[in-house]
Amino acid sequence: MADAQRRDGNADGVKSFFWVLDLAIHLLLWVVLVTFLAVLADIGAAYTLWRDDPVGGIQGLVRYYVAQTTAPDLGRKAADGLYWMWFGWTGIDASARAYVAGAAPSHGLQAAFGRLLFGDGTTVVDLAMYGVKLVAIRAAMLLMAIPQFALAMFVGLADGLVARYIRRAQGGHESATRYHRAKRLLTLGLVPFLSTIWLVAPVRIPITVLFGPMSLVAFVAIRTLAKFYKKYV
Repeated sequence: MADAQRRDGNADGVKSFFWVLDLAIHLLLWVVLVTFLAVLADIGAAYTLWRDDPVGGIQGLVRYYVAQTTAPDLGRKAADGLYWMWFGWTGIDASARAYVAGAAPSHGLQAAFGRLLFGDGTTVVDLAMYGVKLVAIRAAMLLMAIPQFALAMFVGLADGLVARYIRRAQGGHESATRYHRAKRLLTLGLVPFLSTIWLVAPVRIPITVLFGPMSLVAFVAIRTLAKFYKKYV
């Protein structure tokens, strides 16, 4: 049993030492998952909401979010970066350009794959390409909303620490339940869930409509964490 505890302790030590790498891997996996879900949602919307003009529908959605952002250049750079990640280094973009220009092979397996992907399936490919760019633009807008989010968290932290000091000075009761519920709400609950929905949903959602309530939730959660943190450390 002692050996098992020692192994667990060593594993935790290694994980804590490489926490930056661990965070980067989890962030990359989250980006891949969100992008995949967003593309699926866009394809679904193309055959339901934008049935008359699928590509035009998603192009209009991209233009809407570009107009919403306060830094269009940052949004375009993010879109180009994520697009290259999915279609640039994989060669899909080059193959599509070659097919359109008539430089693709005319026979063989590669030609059949090209006709399937860029001929009959060209609408799906276009939707995927614009969908990836749309995710990147929304992610850039999310990053630009961080100062508002951080300000709400800072105010909540300051107010919560004052409330903790009062609770400590007056002998107030402990509440580990409220502390852990607020922690789950902040890290695994409403804020990440709403962020993911906003990145994936193929509809027009103004960022102010979403992140105003999210900032309020963050304020309440951080204040609760600070207020009900244990009185004596």
